[in-house]
Amino acid sequence: MKSCAAMYDILSQLNLPKLEAFHNQQLILCVAAGLIVIVVFAIILIILRKRRFKKAVNINLSDSGERSAEQLEESYKLIIKRIKRVGKKYKSILFASVEPDTLPITIPVNTAIGLAKSKKRCFLIDLDLGRDAIAKAFELDAEKNSLRPRAIETKFENIWVLPGSHFTQSRQMNIKAIVEKALDRFDFILINAPSLVSSPDRRQITSAVQAAFICTKDSSEAGKLDELIKMSDCMVIGHIQIQS
Repeated sequence: MKSCAAMYDILSQLNLPKLEAFHNQQLILCVAAGLIVIVVFAIILIILRKRRFKKAVNINLSDSGERSAEQLEESYKLIIKRIKRVGKKYKSILFASVEPDTLPITIPVNTAIGLAKSKKRCFLIDLDLGRDAIAKAFELDAEKNSLRPRAIETKFENIWVLPGSHFTQSRQMNIKAIVEKALDRFDFILINAPSLVSSPDRRQITSAVQAAFICTKDSSEAGKLDELIKMSDCMVIGHIQIQS
């Protein structure tokens, strides 16, 4: 109430028209208190919203075949739910790992399929240049080393793919331009980036996306990925722990 009284003193010292309301100290105190409550409430909402986005979800997946189909389905539901939850703010999502074995191709593929089933248009970009695994998963006959990387429509409704074979190791890939161009056309852009830490284009890749899932098998891998991603405006929204 001291702040409200101080506000009243300030208002009293100003040469304002002598309106009856300004002679009512109790009214001014109520208005000032109401404004303070509104401001505090708005600040709390902003803080809670930021904390909700900053808190990464932890998801366990197994590549050993020991988990049941129901358990795997629940894990993918968590990934998809997280993406949808931040979807209004983050549309370009990175799946990153230190090495290919830590990021099974099934993760970005199944995530894209899950989003597509809910009528979300997905553009899946494969930066696994050596294996071109996403093109194989969707049985695409991709043109090798295409001069103009382009989205290829798959047999799955609402899924388009940019195969790894559309890039070459020797040519600088302009991922940021591709992502920016695709934002208006697709609901989500998913980028598969195994071997992110050792990629010569790692800085460009992380700067092209808004959010990321990091896939790891141990804490040392998580540290390397976190350190790299923190150098850009990309936010880690999920940690997928791969259990052998």
